[in-house]
Amino acid sequence: MARYRLGTMKKVCLFASIMLFCLYAVFYKMCFQKGNLLLKNRSNNTETKRLQYNLIQCTLQEILEGKEDVDKSNHEYIAQDGSWKTFEAAQNDQFSSGTILKRNNSRIKGSSKSEIAVLKNLLPASVVTRNLSRIRQLKQPLIDSNTSEKSTKIKHVFKKQWNSWTIWNEDSSSNNLSRRLQTVKNNYASLNKYAVKFTGTRKSKKLSSKELLCELKQRVQVVSIQFGDEPFTTSDWRASIPNKNLTQALGPFTTCAVVASAGSILRSRLGEEIDAHDAVLRFNGAPTIGFESDVGRRTTIRIINSQVLSRQDHKFHDNNLYRTGVLLVWDPAPYSANLTEWFKHPDYEFFENYKRYRQENPDQPFYIINPKMQWQLWNILQENTAEDIQRNPPSSGLMGILLMMTICDQTDVYEFLPSRRRTDLCHYYERFQDQACTMGAYHPLMFEKNLVKRINQGSDEEIYSQGKVRLPGFRTLQCPNTE
Repeated sequence: MARYRLGTMKKVCLFASIMLFCLYAVFYKMCFQKGNLLLKNRSNNTETKRLQYNLIQCTLQEILEGKEDVDKSNHEYIAQDGSWKTFEAAQNDQFSSGTILKRNNSRIKGSSKSEIAVLKNLLPASVVTRNLSRIRQLKQPLIDSNTSEKSTKIKHVFKKQWNSWTIWNEDSSSNNLSRRLQTVKNNYASLNKYAVKFTGTRKSKKLSSKELLCELKQRVQVVSIQFGDEPFTTSDWRASIPNKNLTQALGPFTTCAVVASAGSILRSRLGEEIDAHDAVLRFNGAPTIGFESDVGRRTTIRIINSQVLSRQDHKFHDNNLYRTGVLLVWDPAPYSANLTEWFKHPDYEFFENYKRYRQENPDQPFYIINPKMQWQLWNILQENTAEDIQRNPPSSGLMGILLMMTICDQTDVYEFLPSRRRTDLCHYYERFQDQACTMGAYHPLMFEKNLVKRINQGSDEEIYSQGKVRLPGFRTLQCPNTE
C-alpha cells in the first residue's frame, strides 16, 4: 500500500512539474512577443518619420526644380517672375519651428519621381495626404499669385525675405577671404612680377556710379594691335593683323550679353534670354554644346588668354570651338613696358601660333588686345580700393565687360557677380572646385566684382535670382568734359 501511494505522489509531482513548465513557457512567449511588438512599433514609428521626412524633401526638390506638375512651374517661370523668392519666404514662415526644412533647401541625392512613388506606397495614406497638403500650401503662391490679395501678401513676404538675401557686397575686402586666400593675395601683392609702380592717388571718397563709369570711359582705351605699331611692321604681320581696330570692326550693337564661365550658371535656364541679345561674349574654352539651356547657343566674340594659344594641351589649332565668332587674345605685359619690350618678352610665347592660325584661317577675325588696356584698368581698380590689390592684370572677365560697354548700348553680364546658385565650382563645364575662382587669387577678382557692383544699373533682385548685372554703353553715357 505504501509503495502504491509513493508511486501516485511521484506521478502527481511529475504532472505538476510539466504543468508549471508549460505555464512558464506560455508566459515567457507572451512577454517576448509583447516586447518584440513594442520594439517593432517603435521602429515603425521611426521609419515612418524618416519616410515622411524623405517624402517631403523629395517632393520639395521637384517643386524647387520645377519638375512637379503645377501650372507653368518650369524653371524659367520660377526664375523670371520672382516666385522663387516667394516660395523660399513661405517655406521659412511655415516651417520655422521644425527641422523638416532648412533655409538652404538641402536636397536628397538621386531623388526622383520613382523614389517619391515608393515613399508614398510605404507610408500610410493619411500621412501622405497630410504632408503633401502642407507642401501644396507652399506651392500655392506659384499658382494663385494673380489675385490682388495674393499679390499683396506675396509682396509682404517678399520684403520680409529680402533682408536675408546674400548678394555681392561692393565693399568687400581681403578680410572676407579665407586665410589661405589672404596669404595668396598678399604674396601676389608683394611678388610684383610685372614691376608695377603705382603712382596714382587713392580716392579719398567713394565715387558715385556715374563718376566711376566716366572714369572707365575716359581713361581705359579698348584698342587692338594695328599693323605699323612698332614692332609689328614686317610683311608677315601685314598679312596677319586685321586692317581695322576691333572697336571699328565690331558693333555697334544695341544689347549685348557677357557670359561668365562660372559653375553657378548651371541650372540657371538663362540660355534663351542670353541668345536674345544682339551679341554674346564668351571666354577661353567655355563650350555651348550640352549646356544650351543654361548658357545659350550663340557666340559673337570670344576672349582667350595667351596660354590657350601657347600650351599644346588646349589644342587651339584643332578645336572647332575657336572657329566661331570673333577671337581676341590678350597677354600680360610689364606695367611700364612699351610694345617692343613686351614683344621680346611676352608672358607666354603666343605670337608665332597667332600668325600660324591667321595663315590657316584667313577669314577668321582675330585680334590682339593692346596690353596698355589691362594696366589702365588696373590703375582705376587700385585708386578705388583702400588696400593694396594683387599687382597682376585684371581678369579676362573685366576686360570683356569693358569691351562690350564700348561697342554696345546696353550690356547684361551673367554670373560675374554670383547669384543664389553661388558655388565653388570654377567652371560650368568642369568639376574642379576652388573658392579662388570666385574670390580671386592671381587676378584682383574680388575688387573687380566690387567695381562692377558699384556701376550696376539693375536691381539687387536680378543679381540674386539671375546673377545678372545691367551696364550702360559708353556711347549713351554723358560725362563732363575733362579738358
